[in-house]
Amino acid sequence: MFGSKASHAQEVTVIGRGAVIEGTVRAQGRVQVDGKIDGSLLVEGTVSVGPSGAVHGEVVAEELVVGGRLEGKVSARAHLQVIAGGTVQGQVRYGSLQVERGGVLHGTTVQGDAQAPELSASEAEPMVAQAAARAPAPPPLNAQLRVPAAAS
Repeated sequence: MFGSKASHAQEVTVIGRGAVIEGTVRAQGRVQVDGKIDGSLLVEGTVSVGPSGAVHGEVVAEELVVGGRLEGKVSARAHLQVIAGGTVQGQVRYGSLQVERGGVLHGTTVQGDAQAPELSASEAEPMVAQAAARAPAPPPLNAQLRVPAAAS
């Protein structure tokens, strides 16, 4: 039946390679982005950004899989996955997160419903550098970790 929630799960909206959309896109079901969106993408369902896809602006979805480029304010209520070759940059909120080897996540991140802090890239970079400088260096991959024996 038209408009029922069951039918939304089967719907697929494709933004094809070479297509450029400026403005707000609202959809239900699954959205595959292989073109470019400059604006907002608001989806009740899943968004997949393919290797040739790019979104510059706000993205809100239940689940988000990124294999292309996404820049802006991102909210994946259930799950965000950045696959090899994918890049997510900006303010990111997620329920759960998976970044595969070769995927890039750069910006501010918040798990759950908390508000992401408003930081510009120039404000965030020194904080990232300071945190990296304070972090202990990991042992070399071929090192053996030794645990001291418990005192008797």
